[in-house]
Amino acid sequence: MRGLYEAYQDRAWARAARFLHPEATVDMPATTERLVGREAIILFQSAYPEPWGTLRVDRVLSDPEGAAAEVTVVDPSGQRFALASFWRVHEGLLRQGVEYWVTVGGDGPPPSRRSASQTQAAINAWGVDSSEL
Repeated sequence: MRGLYEAYQDRAWARAARFLHPEATVDMPATTERLVGREAIILFQSAYPEPWGTLRVDRVLSDPEGAAAEVTVVDPSGQRFALASFWRVHEGLLRQGVEYWVTVGGDGPPPSRRSASQTQAAINAWGVDSSEL
């Protein structure tokens, strides 16, 4: 799984395709999109408008059935996005995926929790301008 997202970052589409099962699917609930088939997934990624930023795989957890990854993307303007990605494996390849994308700081904390020191620390850690919340 790390290899897939690192290949996306490198824009190495043939390398990325090698991680995906020919019948792979990926769902993106935030935008209600579904991509069906390795070619459709690679076409979606390769056609995404540039420059889309820097993608970093923060961690991957796996077991024999699949894997989960935490990924951060920072676009050229500095906006941060977080991705939680979950894939099931079939025949040694990524077969069924779901990607949960969020805009970091896109949903600010409610006013009753905004001033909490722990919340302020998290806002700072994520690099969010608290004046925009």
